[in-house]
Amino acid sequence: MSHTTPTTLLTGATGFLGHFILRELLTRGRRVVTVLRAPLDETRQRLWTMMNRIGVDCDHYEQLGLLVTREGALPDDLPESNWGATDDILSCAASLQLHSNGNGEPFRTNVNGIEMLLDWARRHQVHRFHAVSTAYVCGGHKDGIRETLHPEPPTFQTDYERSKWTAEQLVTEWGRQPGHIVTLLRPSFLIGHSETGYTTQFGGFYQFARIVAMMTEHFRHEHKPTNGDATCIPHRIPGRKTDPVQNLVPVDFAARIAAEVVLDPSLHGRIYHLTDPNPPTWDDFRVWLEKYFNIYGGEFIDSGELSNGRSRAESLLWEKYDLLLPRLHHHVLFDQRNTRDVMDRRGIEFPRLDQSRFNRLLDYAATQKWGQKNGRDHNGTQRKSKDRKPASVASL
Repeated sequence: MSHTTPTTLLTGATGFLGHFILRELLTRGRRVVTVLRAPLDETRQRLWTMMNRIGVDCDHYEQLGLLVTREGALPDDLPESNWGATDDILSCAASLQLHSNGNGEPFRTNVNGIEMLLDWARRHQVHRFHAVSTAYVCGGHKDGIRETLHPEPPTFQTDYERSKWTAEQLVTEWGRQPGHIVTLLRPSFLIGHSETGYTTQFGGFYQFARIVAMMTEHFRHEHKPTNGDATCIPHRIPGRKTDPVQNLVPVDFAARIAAEVVLDPSLHGRIYHLTDPNPPTWDDFRVWLEKYFNIYGGEFIDSGELSNGRSRAESLLWEKYDLLLPRLHHHVLFDQRNTRDVMDRRGIEFPRLDQSRFNRLLDYAATQKWGQKNGRDHNGTQRKSKDRKPASVASL
């Protein structure tokens, strides 16, 4: 493979979004240098295994000269360029830790790591930088969020959001230098593959579904329904049925848009919201969950009415999910003009969440014990619908 092939330096290749983006880039003929943590042999094996699970033979692309691995870590150490010219950098590495707890994260990776990567770009004359951020750098704002920089620090719900906003400021300042071009990719909450349900990340959406599974199993054991009858679990849901729930985006959609942008220089220099243009409502979510778990009894109320006198079901559901409930109720409308431009150019449709897709996501998560299973096999294989059984505590 000639070193004249366009080359991208990629961090975070073993992350959930990162390994999907790597697949997109390799299969389209991009040469990618991946920065992997020490010891390199072990991390390479991990990457090879992850990529195999999503249909990529890394040996094949390494032999073609399209896949190069080098040892390094953010912010501690980055490899010197011994693979030829680097055309651009794609920063996917991130700490997803929501709140600081004394270990330095998420700022150590998300801020100090970006500083080190920008310094590497300066030293190696790399002038194009793509950074994966988050749509929630908007903080607590609820109005229409445009695909532009947020110059004033918003009120943040988490340290993770603050760290990503700070990183955007650093990258943008670097991009003001002559000849430098910065692209920001802002995904919302990532969920599994839209067709297989495959995921390596089981937070947020999956935590909520897991708690519903626990609640369902508790009351099903108590009431012992027969002949497949639905279990009635009366419980109040704080919110309005027409409100949107978390903005959820399948990982394959986010990776596809990211790769389209990276591979087309005419799309560089913009900000892209990788979000659901029409997020599901709370009532959609309720219906999907009730059908999946074969339960009924949810009723929407004003948020303040749940503070006292909770039933057993409500205590199981909401007390366990109290820390993430504010994020579920963060109703944000994201502008997608730039992302829509990419979708229109490439004929890409957003894979909307519906009952069938919802079932596949939870089916896969249940087979992986909601991320608790050791040595889980992420093969993404979907069971036939007639064999599908709802998740239960037995699979937790």
